Amino acid sequence: MEFGEHLKEWRSHRRMSQLELANEAGISSRHLSFLETGRSRPSEGMILRLSAVLDIPARDQGLLFSAAGFRPRFATAPAKSLAAVPPAVAEAIGLILGRHDPYPGVVFDHEYNVLTANQAFLGLAGMAGIAVSPGDNFLDAYLGPTPLRSIVVNWAQSAADLVHRIRAEAWLQGPRSPLLKRIERLAAQEDIKAALETFPEGDRLPILPIEMQIGAKRFNWITTLTSFGSTQDALVQGVLIESFFPADAETRAHFEGA
Repeated sequence: MEFGEHLKEWRSHRRMSQLELANEAGISSRHLSFLETGRSRPSEGMILRLSAVLDIPARDQGLLFSAAGFRPRFATAPAKSLAAVPPAVAEAIGLILGRHDPYPGVVFDHEYNVLTANQAFLGLAGMAGIAVSPGDNFLDAYLGPTPLRSIVVNWAQSAADLVHRIRAEAWLQGPRSPLLKRIERLAAQEDIKAALETFPEGDRLPILPIEMQIGAKRFNWITTLTSFGSTQDALVQGVLIESFFPADAETRAHFEGA
């Protein structure tokens, strides 16, 4: 695709008119039209300015630079393993997971493929007879017909909540988000459709605990997602760390006494 085609696609995805984008970027709508049709060639500064207004992730900014004939300033491919991220980032991830012990923690890439996990997370999965390996996709495991859903007591509500959240994340990733394709494929399942009807987006709770029943043990969790702020590196921008925190005294006692 040419630069102008990429730009128009992003503008349409963000639901902005040419006039709105031009005003936000501080340029004339005529110049923006010329950029989209290829009659004008953007400078590197113009690409950065338009990318900031359109909130384009670093990975896709790199594609815009390439399409305009410039060397990409940012990596155009996200990390597929921790070996690909800068050493300082890998060290920070290890520190976060280590300090979070004895509670579970797991690291995902931009498509929710597992990059790594701490021993507490692997132990929790092991209690349920579920093996977790790098490259496994969390969305497929949680929303697909797998053993994981059988241990989550409030699976339907949590599944609907997850779909709503991932759809919002995919929209931010852009018009060609692979995450959007994955979540819509999973959301097409009949039981997911039913869950979405029962728990519509407007009824989402501020915090939704995850209730698990594994044998005679019952665990309640709330989770947080941590990302790296102000990064302009596609290798790092999509990395997410999900940390599990006990939502009741019984869960806390079990894991602190393990």
